[in-house]
Amino acid sequence: MKRSEILAKPRWQPMARLPQLLGLPLDQLSALDSLIDFMSEQGITQLTSADARVWARLTLGVDGLAHAQKAVLALEGSEAPEISALRSATDDLGKCRDYAAITRKPRREYKRRISVPYRDLPERWRHQLARVDGQRQDRTIARVDSLFDRMVQKLCQYAWFMRESDFEVELTVDGLRAFYQFETNRISSHGKPLRPATVLATFSDLRDFMRYSGDYSPDLLDQMHTVIQKLEDGADGVIALKYDALARLEVKNIIPRAMSILEGLTKYKNLAQRLIQRNRAMALALPPMTPLRREWHDLHFGRDLVWFDGRYRFKDYKLQKTRNIPGREDYEGSVEPSVQHFVDAVLLQDDDPKFLEAFRARAEKDGRPLFLHPNGSEVATNYVSQVWSVEFGTGAHINRTVLYEIMFALGLDATHGAMLINDHNSGPSTKKYIGKQARAFAFAVACEARDEMFSDLSDDDDEDPSGDPSSQAFDWEQLPAMAKRAI
Repeated sequence: MKRSEILAKPRWQPMARLPQLLGLPLDQLSALDSLIDFMSEQGITQLTSADARVWARLTLGVDGLAHAQKAVLALEGSEAPEISALRSATDDLGKCRDYAAITRKPRREYKRRISVPYRDLPERWRHQLARVDGQRQDRTIARVDSLFDRMVQKLCQYAWFMRESDFEVELTVDGLRAFYQFETNRISSHGKPLRPATVLATFSDLRDFMRYSGDYSPDLLDQMHTVIQKLEDGADGVIALKYDALARLEVKNIIPRAMSILEGLTKYKNLAQRLIQRNRAMALALPPMTPLRREWHDLHFGRDLVWFDGRYRFKDYKLQKTRNIPGREDYEGSVEPSVQHFVDAVLLQDDDPKFLEAFRARAEKDGRPLFLHPNGSEVATNYVSQVWSVEFGTGAHINRTVLYEIMFALGLDATHGAMLINDHNSGPSTKKYIGKQARAFAFAVACEARDEMFSDLSDDDDEDPSGDPSSQAFDWEQLPAMAKRAI
């Protein structure tokens, strides 16, 4: 807004010709005018630190506070009652602005070790990659957006190995066998052998490149399939680690732990520290109800999440891993109402709940990420899983298995519901997530129901004389013991 438009307002007319007002820089005048508008709308007669903080968060941020403070000093002097409130609010939001965080962007630099630069790949490979990338962009290849980047990375690793081994840089049976031996025996930067799933991902990406380029023989692709089958068999052993983690996880403790974090905020001294804890609580509470993959960091209000009909709902959203597959529906999930107060807490922070609707609208307008560091930077890609690993010793991905463990025991319809929530549409995907314990659990339920059915058919005299159907209901409290017997 121009200076003349601001000064034309009735509130400024009595002092429109004062040298102090005419000499105010436009940014200071605009900030002060905006603050007065806010106070008038809210019926505020005496500005408090909380009022000033809300105004800043909804409008001009910590810079707006500084401009408004300078304007008040120029017009009313250092004794003005608003000065203290503005300074306190500036101190609160300043701690957030100055918070040091490891951001998601830009990526931290790393030293290339087991790889070569893209430019050093054989020219033939670069032409093939360009063709594959063109097919991906026009959706001829229905795969995730990261497909091309992964192909490049794996080809650069393979090319490095072939050069180090004095082999011709080409995809051959002998070269792939040697690379397989290298990868399965390689020690990672963490001092441990690569997991079978990691090696499997490498060879799957190489196979995709060979398949989509169309320049490699069926015999070579068959060899790759054999290698991948062997890796898949080896990865099955790693699945046991997931179920060990599941056995250690006390599912009933997840939400109470998240609640305890929110309830313990008073011990943290400043707004930035409290926001960090609210982020952690939300990271624990949301995945069990809506078990996404590693995409929590990339959800934005307005673009992906909107407040509608009493809950935070996904808007025109497809999960990252399947969004390019033709025929896949938009993900219909939402933030479960029982845990949406964790989202509210992050948006509201320390401020009055009466402003929650305004903060929701502001978040959607700005496209605010769901998870955000106090200084406004984006969290790391694996932030949510890092929080889970610290709290429970396993990443957030375990929630996809937890959902199946619960739903599978409740029957076929519930299992189909779990498939929808997990964005699965095939039996093989489901089987990977359902463990022996859940199968035994469901088997025990089926056996009990079968026994009751045959018992009712063969011995009508055992019926409850009261005729109360609830007395014939299945005793769910006996399920753990039944499952144990079935195992």
